[in-house]
Amino acid sequence: MKKVLFIAYNCPPVGGGGVLRTAKFLKFLQHFGWNPIVVTAKPAKVSNFDVKLLKEIPSDILLHRVKGITPFFLLRALKKIGLSVIRQWLERHCFIPDKMAGWVPFACRMSSKLINKHSCEVIYTTSPPHSTHLIGLRLKKRFPHIPWVADFRDAWCENPFRQFSRDSHRYMREEKMEQAVFASADALIFNTVSCRDAHIKKYQSLIREKSFVIPNGFDQSDFNSLIPQKEPMFTILHAGSLYGIRSLQPLLDGLEHFCATYPDYRNKIRIIFLGHLIIEKKRENCAFKVADMFFFQDFVPHQEALQKMKNADLLLLITGKHETDIMIPCKFYEYMGARVPILALTDKGELSAILTEAQLGKWLDGNNPAEISAFLYDKIQNRTHFSGSKINEEIISRYDRRFQTGQLAGIFNELVK
Repeated sequence: MKKVLFIAYNCPPVGGGGVLRTAKFLKFLQHFGWNPIVVTAKPAKVSNFDVKLLKEIPSDILLHRVKGITPFFLLRALKKIGLSVIRQWLERHCFIPDKMAGWVPFACRMSSKLINKHSCEVIYTTSPPHSTHLIGLRLKKRFPHIPWVADFRDAWCENPFRQFSRDSHRYMREEKMEQAVFASADALIFNTVSCRDAHIKKYQSLIREKSFVIPNGFDQSDFNSLIPQKEPMFTILHAGSLYGIRSLQPLLDGLEHFCATYPDYRNKIRIIFLGHLIIEKKRENCAFKVADMFFFQDFVPHQEALQKMKNADLLLLITGKHETDIMIPCKFYEYMGARVPILALTDKGELSAILTEAQLGKWLDGNNPAEISAFLYDKIQNRTHFSGSKINEEIISRYDRRFQTGQLAGIFNELVK
């Protein structure tokens, strides 16, 4: 079995949407002839833990957890004593490319030892945090004969959630880092076609021939034992955090229109937000007329979250303006795996095209509250009539994690020929 040095900052038992791609690659890579030697960070005390996710990783895969110098304690302390201005200045000007950069030298040292000990044939790094690719950059200089694969679960400098102007010192500095990574890596993996195309447009021939797309997905085996347990009330579920450019305003406007148009149905519907929401969002929501329809639940382990998806009548997806020009939230693929109707408040783009092709729900741009209201009314009226008979299983099967791991192994195989 061939060996790949697999470098990921977050790894089980840390839970959350950002770790699932890593966890599932590790679960299936041995099926395709590759044994991962893993370098990851020691979990922070404030991490959300999902022990069951750790158990999915084969017991013979070596997980090497290294320490790092991170500023989280300092930043929390500054916020607690009312010095948020200093905290924000430090975050913007000092922690480049991210707050996890302090683990780079420790991970480099461990990685070099493991490459020599296990004769690894490929180096794989995944981000965010994007400082992880700086480890790959250093290792490539030290071991130029070993192919390096850089996987971008989110875009770096082109990320629409970034708040730095293109002429800022920070942006220009990070763009040089990004370009160095793109130039040195032997293969680049993006998780959407639009993200790959945007970067090819930016870097042209530098990356065109070595850019690949492996989307996020879902593990079918996670759903096989789940039995839907429908609630008396029509239940809408939003899984995962709301932050940055994502706004609840279109949903709130649609719900207010719904309550005004169909007042008898107000008490028959509830909206659950599952996972971490920034506190400002929660306060903002509660100030609106429909606040009584909202329920907030904290982080739960992955399998429990999937059960809640299966129990729901409608799965809600909210994206920010122009977000889907380059990104698709990873929860969208888990929604597909649940095979529960989806309402996506999003722009027209790659996400809306997949949703339409899979025939699993509807997308609305959010600018018309009456459309949202009418859609909700129709779903409540036909609550028991969704059989899933029209679902396009051929499309959905493309996003199975095992299949995608085979794609990753195929890239590894090509590089070591």
